[in-house]
Amino acid sequence: MFGQGVMDGTGGVRSRAAGIFALTLLVLQAMVLASWIAGLALMLPSWASSTALIVGCREVPAARPHAASFGHLICGAVGIAAFLLAGPAAHPWALWLAAPAVAVGVTLMWVLRCYHPPAAANAAIPLFSAATMPVYAGAVTLGAVLLYGAAWAFDRADGAATA
Repeated sequence: MFGQGVMDGTGGVRSRAAGIFALTLLVLQAMVLASWIAGLALMLPSWASSTALIVGCREVPAARPHAASFGHLICGAVGIAAFLLAGPAAHPWALWLAAPAVAVGVTLMWVLRCYHPPAAANAAIPLFSAATMPVYAGAVTLGAVLLYGAAWAFDRADGAATA
């Protein structure tokens, strides 16, 4: 259902486009609502690109549940470590840690076989964010859990549609 390529005919393309729009909106709004309920009030840009990948590119290994969730957790942890290394004050050199933090996060995702490119941003976000690290850690964890759930649900829907 979701993982099929572009369909023949205008009706199939319109229907698929409407489905992608609705699913993307639903997943992101659910993540924002859950974040708000949890008192985090933080929407990570990486959630948007992860959702686009999970909804629109089901056949890509990076869209699998374990890649989406663990990729975010790994890169979020690397970002927090970089922030703690830089110190709580905004040092001019702290931003220079963003590129090495992303490189470490990308390498760890690849080595641990949970490569999810949108999650790489989580390694840099703490160095540019005004959020406290507990709030950021909570948002990353919440996002990882919700993205896992969305990817898992889409996997089940794909299996039911092709069976």
